This record gives sequence, C-alpha cells and structure tokens, in this order.
Amino acid sequence: MSSSRTERPAHRPPAEASVRTYEQRLVARLQAGESEALGALFDIHVDGVFAFARHLLGNREDAEDVTSEAFLRAFQRAASFRGECPFRGWLFGIARNLCIDRKRQPRLLLEDTGVAEHLGAPDADVEHAATRSAVNQALGAIQEDYRLVLCLCDVEGWDAAEAAVALDRSLAATKSLLYRARRALRDQLTQLWGEEERTDYALR
Repeated sequence: MSSSRTERPAHRPPAEASVRTYEQRLVARLQAGESEALGALFDIHVDGVFAFARHLLGNREDAEDVTSEAFLRAFQRAASFRGECPFRGWLFGIARNLCIDRKRQPRLLLEDTGVAEHLGAPDADVEHAATRSAVNQALGAIQEDYRLVLCLCDVEGWDAAEAAVALDRSLAATKSLLYRARRALRDQLTQLWGEEERTDYALR
C-alpha cells in the first residue's frame, strides 16, 4: 500500500565543521571551569582514547588507567590549550605521552591482544580471529612510532594532518612515517604468513 505523504530525507550526521564547532564550545566551557563540559568531551572521545592506548600498551588494565589519566590532565591543563590544533589531537598527544611513561615503568606485563574475545566463536569467525591475531603479532614486532601512526591513521581513521599534531611531528614527517609504517607492517605480515604456510606444509 502506497502513501501520498512526501518521504522525509534520511537523517544525516552533523557535518565535520558542525562537530568541530560543538567541540570548540565545549572546550571553551571546560576552560571556564565547567566540569560538565569535560563529561561531554569524555563521551565524545573516550572510546577513541581507550582504543589508542590499548593498541599501544597491549592490555586493557593499563589502557583504562591511561584513559582516565588523560582526561584528568586535559581538565588540569585546559587553560594551556590555545585552539591552534583540534582538541582531539591535543588530547591524544597527552594519551601518547602517558602511554610512553607507562611502558617505561617496571611492572608485570599483561598480554591482551584481543584474541581472547574470539575464543569459542563460531567457525565463520575463526579466520577473522586468526587474521586479527597475526596483525597484533605483526604490530608488536614493529617499532613504536610505527604503531602510533598506524593506530591513529589506519585504526582511528585520522588524516595525516591531525595525526601530526598528536605525534608532535610535521605533516611531511608524519606522511613519511605512515608510508614506512605500512610497509613495515606488510613485511611483518608477509613473513608471518610465509612461516605459517611452511609450518602447515611440514605437518602434512
């Protein structure tokens, strides 16, 4: 049965410019001392900061600690944020430094590659779990600055300009780093999968 009513256009998310404007207003409120603004910024960025920290640190416990500390420091240092770069890049720069400090601390390292989430998964998910495991292993084998830029650009979907802010590098240096990081990751995966194929062949 058809309807004579004109169909309403599908809801679209706000444009990037609108999101940035909303964020800038929240930051201004945060700098004025409104704790509620920090809560709103927390809701916007907490998942990204946590995922970023977990990729760098390799376990949930440390990532949760760093995420909480990053927002606390953002609140404490809000007055120093001048708006010359996106707030997200500034916040992730704080998280990056906290991750570096955390990795320097002597402690019991907890392995958490995310593969445990797939234990007991249906057969259709086995190949995906194996691929994810290989990627995590390859990421663990490349140098830290490569992991950082890959996490921002290829996991979080940032553009190189914003990643440059978080990494405290020039745009050109960040683009070069990303290119080299992708090559390093590809080489590690090629090596891993080649070793698996040789192992499988030897077991036949």
